[in-house]
Amino acid sequence: MSAVAQIATQPPVLVFDIGGTKLAAGVMTGDGRIQCRAEIATQATTGPEVVVLRIVELSHAVLADFAGQFPNTPQPTTVGVATAGQVDPETGVLAFANDNLPGWTGFPLESLLAQALDRLVVVDNDVNCFALAEATLGAGRGYRHLLLAAVGTGIGGGLIVDGRLYRGRRGGAGEIGHLLVVPEGGRPCSENLTGCLEAYAASSVMVARSGYPSIHALAADYRAAVDIPAVDEAAGWLGHGLASLAHVLAPEAILVGGSVGLLGQRYLDVVRAAFRGHTLSSHRDIAILPTALGADSGLIGAGLLVAQPRSLLNALP
Repeated sequence: MSAVAQIATQPPVLVFDIGGTKLAAGVMTGDGRIQCRAEIATQATTGPEVVVLRIVELSHAVLADFAGQFPNTPQPTTVGVATAGQVDPETGVLAFANDNLPGWTGFPLESLLAQALDRLVVVDNDVNCFALAEATLGAGRGYRHLLLAAVGTGIGGGLIVDGRLYRGRRGGAGEIGHLLVVPEGGRPCSENLTGCLEAYAASSVMVARSGYPSIHALAADYRAAVDIPAVDEAAGWLGHGLASLAHVLAPEAILVGGSVGLLGQRYLDVVRAAFRGHTLSSHRDIAILPTALGADSGLIGAGLLVAQPRSLLNALP
């Protein structure tokens, strides 16, 4: 059965997307849509145990809303969770989390949430969920080999290899933001490494180097054809980095999403030009496409985890 067919037949799934600043929740129905969406501050500095309590409180509100709006639909009995950080695919434990989620490294999120919510829970990295959603229902549908670059404050990656989500050792695959692009004297990145791709191509870098107050303000001017060298420079770096990754992975398509989606076609054109200028001729026809599912992609991907639990070995369409 294809992944799309599985979604159509599965019951509703309670879904969460845990980030360093916000915690989103909703219910994914059999049509792949997110219903009864709600969002609160994560308050990550309070520690993971407190965040779990906030998840439980938010679940009560979302489930009550869902019962009111869809009184003839069964309540969700399963839970999918997308979270920042590396998630061990065998245990659901956070193998690594950066300072945006202090105290989360080693935290057994999956088992504790299953106990707190009294439901089956499946947890995975947020960019893995993003990639799974786009590969199943979004811009990556129909491709068996995909690379997704999520470009925001940092840069994360999701890999679909031969129609399957590839996680690597302890869920550590896809850290494309730490691809080394400047070996000597490079800028520091979020993990105190130097010369990493995210230190040159993240949206936060564009904002900082251009003097704009936010990516939204910067993007509005950039789409209006204002010359902003920091954006073109960052887009060029991203294209260079994606070229190196393409030589290793040989994907059919590369999807670019995250807050850089606000920058529009002009930004992607610069990325594509830099990419093609640094790739073998055999790789220059690799499509570079914008993601399609928007802000709910993490929640949708979290719902898909339940349809394809843990191993995710079912082929995508």
